[in-house]
Amino acid sequence: MVALDPTPGAAISRGCGGEHLKTGQCGAVDGHRQRNIDAHRSVVEAVNAREVPEALLAPGFSMENRLSAVTDYDYHGATGFADWMSDLFEVFAEGALYEVEEVLAAGEDYVAAMFCVAGRGARSRLPLEFRWAGVTWFRGGLATKAVGYSSREEALKAVDLKP
Repeated sequence: MVALDPTPGAAISRGCGGEHLKTGQCGAVDGHRQRNIDAHRSVVEAVNAREVPEALLAPGFSMENRLSAVTDYDYHGATGFADWMSDLFEVFAEGALYEVEEVLAAGEDYVAAMFCVAGRGARSRLPLEFRWAGVTWFRGGLATKAVGYSSREEALKAVDLKP
């Protein structure tokens, strides 16, 4: 795991429970890792704008949810990304925020993070939050694959790191 300097690269979230970025010790991030972190942040910004970040998706991009039997589904390409956003936000009222709560690790070809979507339920209008861990793999600054996990331990194991 590389130590990250939160100033230029990683997102800080305060909207899903007040957690600040936690990355261990601060330090320099090499070019590949920084490019991945920047691309990761741009994807998050696009999701919040409810836009598909097509320019950041590699040909053959895929996304898997391994959170539960209910959300165990694979999405492919830009159309799949749009379907994922629709599925994710359908239970939320307009204005829900998608955020990175914590960057867990960044490698030569991945970013592992804790995510949160927070807002109000579409029907109940009661506060609603959904959290998960995820890993996005990159090649040449483009996302090739993203996988959602139910725990940080699973996400770190997916990139051969110990929790």
